[in-house]
Amino acid sequence: MCCDDDQVLDLPAAAIEALAHYRRLRDQRGWGWGDDELPEFFRLARFSRLGDLTDALAATGGDWPAAIRRVAGDTPAPGLVVLDVDAGGTVTPRVGAPRLACAGRAVTLDVVVDSLVDVELDVAGTPVTVEAGGAAVVTVDVDGPELRVGALEVAGAVEVRPAASLRVRSSAWSRWSVVDEAGGGWWPEGVPPKHDGAHRPYFHARETVLEVPAGSFTVTCTRGPEHAPVTTTVTVGSVEGVDLEPERLVDPAAEGWRSADLHVHLNYSGDLVVDPARARAMQRGEGLELMNLTAGNLGGPHVYDRALFESTVGEDLWTGDAVARASVEFRNDLLGHVHALAPSRPPIRYQTGHPGTEHPHDWPPNAEACADLRDAAASVAYAHPVFAGFGDDPDDPYGPFLAPHRTVEARELVADVALGLVDGLEVVSCFDDTAGAELFHRLLGSGLRPAAVAGSDVFLSFAHGPGVASNPPGWVRMYADLGDAPVSAEAVRDAVRAGRTMATNGPFLTLTVDGAGPGSVLDAEAGDVLDVRARVRGSGAQELVLHGPDGELARRAVDGPDVTLTAQVPVDGPLWLAASARGGPHPMDPARPVFAHTSAVHVEVGGRRVAREADVRWCLGLLDRLERLVVEEGRLDPGRRDAQLADHRAVLDRARAVYRAALTEWPDP
Repeated sequence: MCCDDDQVLDLPAAAIEALAHYRRLRDQRGWGWGDDELPEFFRLARFSRLGDLTDALAATGGDWPAAIRRVAGDTPAPGLVVLDVDAGGTVTPRVGAPRLACAGRAVTLDVVVDSLVDVELDVAGTPVTVEAGGAAVVTVDVDGPELRVGALEVAGAVEVRPAASLRVRSSAWSRWSVVDEAGGGWWPEGVPPKHDGAHRPYFHARETVLEVPAGSFTVTCTRGPEHAPVTTTVTVGSVEGVDLEPERLVDPAAEGWRSADLHVHLNYSGDLVVDPARARAMQRGEGLELMNLTAGNLGGPHVYDRALFESTVGEDLWTGDAVARASVEFRNDLLGHVHALAPSRPPIRYQTGHPGTEHPHDWPPNAEACADLRDAAASVAYAHPVFAGFGDDPDDPYGPFLAPHRTVEARELVADVALGLVDGLEVVSCFDDTAGAELFHRLLGSGLRPAAVAGSDVFLSFAHGPGVASNPPGWVRMYADLGDAPVSAEAVRDAVRAGRTMATNGPFLTLTVDGAGPGSVLDAEAGDVLDVRARVRGSGAQELVLHGPDGELARRAVDGPDVTLTAQVPVDGPLWLAASARGGPHPMDPARPVFAHTSAVHVEVGGRRVAREADVRWCLGLLDRLERLVVEEGRLDPGRRDAQLADHRAVLDRARAVYRAALTEWPDP
């Protein structure tokens, strides 16, 4: 299936048929083509001001119509039309600044319908039904100066200009953003109209031509976090060309560190159907060396991209400057999600706990799925472990979000990593990285040695949101120390198992202890002085922190590339040492900071590993609370409830035994 630049990927027949089926579903059902019912949050993901809508939802207690009204405001944003329907059914439009268009090419508008009565409207050929007192959002394509709402023609939402051509070119595949003077994004014909979490339009190409309306454009070119973006402004009259070359900031591959995104969804419902060739273009444009395309369900019985995975299992989709492998994500929304890298066969189960599926109950425990994937020779890691920090309620460390307790957080991770069934966790992910790091430190302090991995969990088939889901692959990535080995799924898998990793959403961070990197196990004696060196390069990092089992060892502003110190091994005190870097708001998600974290270097004393009582008891507390949660909230088979609960308790009891043994076999100093 490998190909050169201009060759078509040779896909298996099953994968080709699946893509054709997906396109038929999208044409029949619209953007939510894969599942009969998607969460409201996903339905409104296309709303171009989704970030504000998320905040508005929190402010209104989850009241969708109130949140929509709050975001729409009194003066609509550019490209937004609000249709107010009064008690008599009269429609009064409010229009923001016009969206620029060129003759003969449709542009996309967001339309809010806010109605006091039950109403059915035809908005540019799209039927919209709103109950009395409700509000709805619809996204429509308009190919003229007026937006037609039934017999009503709404003027002012679109400004049509003469068509012009803009050529963009760089020396390698890159990410481009082309924005007109009114703030609208432009894409080449046939290319997915993607936006990132900061609502910035983008596409990937090496050289291409766009049809645009005559006027002024801001053009930005970059190539993932290893390069600095370069921006220019150009005025296009009829034909214009732009050549840009982003500056390389750091070259991890030259030092044996190779980039990977372990958690990418190719087609996952949404407004697009993306074929593997387009995914390859996205990967190359981000300078991402390995992409793991995970098949998985979204909450119903359909497992997206299952045909691609099962027809290519164990084989690369493509190689060269970018390598990709189809793989799998196992999902349970109460216990957590795990993804596999380089399995040799499909799993026994793809999910549990989703009503209407083959396995509707929260059984068996995730431990069985992890063991199954490990038996298939895969590395296994828990995804997006903590949604929004650990709460103050000791009985609910993982707070509810969309629905009580089903927030897809890694609740069973604390058990499965103790049982040796998990190789790592996403310390950097689409959720709370600070909380993910806290969980990581607690596990390290209990004598466990998971790797710090990263996965973006992006949906390549979503054009805009929800949140960072439409970001490009590799915006969150892991670096694996492969030394002189070439990039392959198996080499990265082995590095994860050995802990030779670093997770980041931007900066490149390295750590050595007495010259040894992450994943190393050093033998020391009490009183030994260790030479610790951390270095952060790239852009965005403002401070660098060195961590150990008793907290921070050093915190310094990044006014130079290196931080060095010596750490003394305490009396009878094994250590773990890791580094993190933090910066300001991330350019693709201003609500989260720039962040990176290494895996740990482990320092044993007399063959013993770290065991801090506070960390061990914290993990034991999570196991106790998970047991209560499964009893109270688990979807169990009424006819087999006791037996299924017994299986969950058996896993938790085995994990408890590991943690309790740590307190005696790996004592605190």
